[in-house]
Amino acid sequence: MNWDRAVTAGGRGLFVVLWLVVAALALYAAARFHYVADWTANGRNSLSRPSVRIVRSLHAPVEITAFARGAQIRQGLDALIAKYRRVDSDIHLKFVNPDKHPALVRHLDIGFNGELEIRYQGRQALVSSPSESGITNALARLERTDIRRLTFLTGNGERRVQDQSGLGLSSWARELRARGFTVTSANISKGALAPQTQGVVVIADPRVRFLAGEVTTLQDFVKAGGNLLVMLEPGHAEGLSALLAKMGMRVRKGYAVDPASSLLTGASPDFIAIRHYPNLGPVRGMHLVTVFPTAAALALKPTHGLKPIPILATGSDAWTQEARLAGLVSPPPGITPSALTIGAALERPYKNGKQRLVVLGDSDFAANSYIGEGGNLALAMNLANWLAHDDAFINLPNRASPDLTLTLTSAEEDVIAFGFLLVLPVLLLGAGVAVWWRRRRL
Repeated sequence: MNWDRAVTAGGRGLFVVLWLVVAALALYAAARFHYVADWTANGRNSLSRPSVRIVRSLHAPVEITAFARGAQIRQGLDALIAKYRRVDSDIHLKFVNPDKHPALVRHLDIGFNGELEIRYQGRQALVSSPSESGITNALARLERTDIRRLTFLTGNGERRVQDQSGLGLSSWARELRARGFTVTSANISKGALAPQTQGVVVIADPRVRFLAGEVTTLQDFVKAGGNLLVMLEPGHAEGLSALLAKMGMRVRKGYAVDPASSLLTGASPDFIAIRHYPNLGPVRGMHLVTVFPTAAALALKPTHGLKPIPILATGSDAWTQEARLAGLVSPPPGITPSALTIGAALERPYKNGKQRLVVLGDSDFAANSYIGEGGNLALAMNLANWLAHDDAFINLPNRASPDLTLTLTSAEEDVIAFGFLLVLPVLLLGAGVAVWWRRRRL
């Protein structure tokens, strides 16, 4: 009997010792290893994959100074930067009260409460509206040492980056500069174009016909491996037919008409909306709806070994017609509806790299009046990044938080109310009666 008690006591003691050992190992593992899991619907508490890829490409410490007053703003910034520190512990954050350091605020031109100054390898960037998109793009810009340049041609009635009207491109130019691009303008009649000098050349809706010498200048630029973006409008190819033909493209007459777009936007069927994209080139990974007022369709025909690829296409029930719509919702007699290409890209090997060309049948999508619609800004930035051979420098859309609220139908609300107000009390009462009855019988 005493032996049995000794064995039992020894077993209990051994169990206690093992439990203490397991607890000690668990505490050691918790102190030594760090693991964080994000179970939100869209991973909003952790960095997106593109951000993680850019952060991991950094190979030097990053110093972030937050000019912020107020505990709530500081807590929000600390939580935001913590996402980056979980990927790279060599990212450091410090807070500065702008009221106590006015000279430094004036020197850095800090204008907003919560603005960030990011330093990396002696280079500096300011983020006025801290977000994952802003910080990641700033890090990508600091990581680069070369200059990315977009040159917008002038001299033939093109849209201008200085124009702040609804048809101008000033909003796009501002976003380009915020992403690290150097945006300039050049009059094509004043000299030759060189890829090393102009970078990516943009032709935005020319309204005056190009002269033969100007077309030759553009052709020489393309022959030299220059990257080119051509944005047209219906009826305004203006002397570019020869250049486009050598790229395997032709602008079709008239306006693209897509009744499916009308169902999506509620506007006229010649106001094109696109929501499906091929997973390639400048539209890789695109999922936002983009809109194109009065677009021209493109005809693609491979030539001289060049094969342009559609990147923007309407639905299968579209057609073209030369006059603007006046209530027509069906194709004219003799026209068979089909999918229309309104944007095409071309990539080909050139020396030790690649040459990239893009032609669009619309330029309104990038104008001040429409660049804020849907995914138009994301598309415009993706085009610039792809043509500049900077595919990793992406525009990160803000991720929504779909699981912050719970929406119930009336029937679901009634079921929950019935369960808590009647079923659950009855079950508890029944369990109590059962326990009372069992004890009474003992």
